Amino acid sequence: MKVLVAGELPLVEEVSQLCLAAGHSTDLYLVEDFFSAVQSGYLLDNTSEVDVVIELHNESAAAKNELMVALADAVPFGALILTSALATSATQAASWVPKPERVVGFGLLPPLAANGLVELAPALQTAGASLERAKSFWQGLGYEPIVVADGPGLVRARTVCCLINEAVSALMEGVASAADIDKAMKLGANYPLGPLEWADHIGLDVVLGVMTGLFNEWGDDRYRPAPLLRRMVQAGRLGKKSGEGFYTYEG
Repeated sequence: MKVLVAGELPLVEEVSQLCLAAGHSTDLYLVEDFFSAVQSGYLLDNTSEVDVVIELHNESAAAKNELMVALADAVPFGALILTSALATSATQAASWVPKPERVVGFGLLPPLAANGLVELAPALQTAGASLERAKSFWQGLGYEPIVVADGPGLVRARTVCCLINEAVSALMEGVASAADIDKAMKLGANYPLGPLEWADHIGLDVVLGVMTGLFNEWGDDRYRPAPLLRRMVQAGRLGKKSGEGFYTYEG
């Protein structure tokens, strides 16, 4: 099976590794590299046989719209399009492309394990056959699919990013240091990662995208992004992928 993966770090690399491990022919593009390939004409010779597209852009709806349109134009009409439904709903993403019935939303959060669980969110436009194809594809990667209602964040990202947002507010208010906030949740609540450490792994821009999507969807103050989170993203402190977030990373 030929798979095209396009989006942002770190998920674009982690998902590509899952596809390669499952034996799929996989092409990986960061967003800027994908658009460069489109402009150069390189993609015309490289996407005619794509079976599955995995779109992984969660920073803003406007940028995701542009990427979804370009991906849909580059691949055959029969290709399944899997879109990360974290910052936008699958229904919104499907509305941007021709043949929206081929679009299925999904939810993953880094760091990924070799196998695990993936949330699938059918858009209002999604065909039943497309959802079944999506289930089979993820099962082939070693992931158990569960079907959830469509909407920004789905289940895990909505819950985890809200926790992160509250931890950022606590840090901003001087309740405790970043290290102590994380220690409290790892040792006191048995979390695998502290919320601020988890934010650095996911990418603070992605966390902001999820919170912005939730706030736009529901208009509820509990989803309003913490001011410090906005400022960190404005400063380019995105976490591990930029080398600095709530912690500093080498290399």
